[in-house]
Amino acid sequence: KEQVFDKGNAIVSSGMLLMAVMGLLFPTLLRYTHSEIQAGSSVLSLSRLTSCVMLVAYAAYLFFQLKSQLSSCEKMNQNEETSEADEDPEISKWEAIIWLSVLTAWVSLLSGYLVDAIEGASVSWKIPISFISVILLPIVGNAA
Repeated sequence: KEQVFDKGNAIVSSGMLLMAVMGLLFPTLLRYTHSEIQAGSSVLSLSRLTSCVMLVAYAAYLFFQLKSQLSSCEKMNQNEETSEADEDPEISKWEAIIWLSVLTAWVSLLSGYLVDAIEGASVSWKIPISFISVILLPIVGNAA
């Protein structure tokens, strides 16, 4: 099966990204441009309004995704030939369960080592554990 680029999905996704950036940017700008007396209530009001708008937009996005996925699946089913044989799975169900169990145990073991290494690095470098966990670890994980 080939995956095709859907311009509608790209437009919706970029719109959602833009709305998320504006939802963070506008209350921040309001906070830093107003005096302390005005900033408290106006920033809170804008943040609440922004969160409500984003919640409604997210619900509309989910509805759009579900409708577009349904229509694209119907189109694909109409285009497929009925004479094609189903593909056989590469591994059996039990092999998949065994692999899942083994890899889950392996990730659990490695996570324990990672936590110990983070605690040791935090003490030796005098950096808070929260900074290493929230900032440095995701950056290194994405770089690898």
